[in-house]
Amino acid sequence: MRSSPDPVRLARIQRRFSEFATEYAALPLYSTVCRHVAHDDETASLLLAARPGQARPVLWLAALHHLVLCKPDLPAARWYPSVTGAASVATGDPWPDVRRTVLDHVDELTRLIATHGTQTNEVNRAVYVAVGLAAATVDSGDVPLAIVELGASAGLLLGVDQYAVELSSPTGSALLGDGASAVRCSGEDRSGVGALLTAAGAALPAVRGRVGVDLEPVDLASVDEVRWLEACLWPEVPGRIERFRAAADLLRPDPPTVLRGDMVDRLTDAVTLARTDAGDGAHVVVLSSWAMTYLPAPRRRDLAAVLDELAGTVSHLSWLTAEPGGCVPGLDGPEFPVEGNTVLGLQRWRHGHALPPTVLGTCHPHGAWIDASLPPSPS
Repeated sequence: MRSSPDPVRLARIQRRFSEFATEYAALPLYSTVCRHVAHDDETASLLLAARPGQARPVLWLAALHHLVLCKPDLPAARWYPSVTGAASVATGDPWPDVRRTVLDHVDELTRLIATHGTQTNEVNRAVYVAVGLAAATVDSGDVPLAIVELGASAGLLLGVDQYAVELSSPTGSALLGDGASAVRCSGEDRSGVGALLTAAGAALPAVRGRVGVDLEPVDLASVDEVRWLEACLWPEVPGRIERFRAAADLLRPDPPTVLRGDMVDRLTDAVTLARTDAGDGAHVVVLSSWAMTYLPAPRRRDLAAVLDELAGTVSHLSWLTAEPGGCVPGLDGPEFPVEGNTVLGLQRWRHGHALPPTVLGTCHPHGAWIDASLPPSPS
């Protein structure tokens, strides 16, 4: 017999569903489902099983998405473009099918919610990662590049140089990466940074070393692990699932190394390993994209201290961050008044000397647009 739910926690959870439905009203399936869950104790109470800090609507939605990916014959599955294809998705009100599916699989969904956390590998983030890498390396010439990604999940962003990344603006477009790639990423270039990169002769350099760090790395060879990562994606965003699958297929034969552990504790190990592949003289770019925001402030400062120490042994070191405003040490002072969206920041050390930190601009968290400029040239 199930214990009675905690009414205070349940009310908080349902409020979050209501807020999600309002914030993401442009997503017909997810906003409709969340609006109903916000007033349905039976379905909302599944989220009470979540681990501390994980009781968020996106986890509930990911568990259900995982269920229909595994069992495409369930009633709710016909509402998911990731299952049926965009052209065959059902129309009307999805809630009766969704509620029936959830209540018929309470135990399975509860187990997923209790044992999993949300992870993402939004491949279209390659839009601002590619721009940031090109900007970070504009002064390093032909020095080999090594990338270390913090919060890497399956490490798909570590393959950025193997994707076709198109920046589109009213005056034209710029292409970074491999134009022949099956993985196509695109974003609106609001500031013309693509043209600036082209004029400066900057390009996305070939990556010689690529290492990630994650608390729970995803093995691209594991069907179950990849399916959970896919389930965390929102199925209604056009091209998102297809892009993820294409990137996973491309990198699976030779996947990047992702170390298991805390991003602060394993950073030095990751840099050492990346330099083993790329050479001691490589330009090391440490990257985080919506990862540091999950660290408490003291650990963010610890991370900055590790990087400052590494700068004594790495001749070309850059720290590229795409995080909410105010959470990156060095970019959180009053001289950087950028708020909202995702702030694209760059901090550089050259031969042990720290250059002034800079905010390149802002971008959509999933790379739909970017508004950025090039950093000042080192003096």
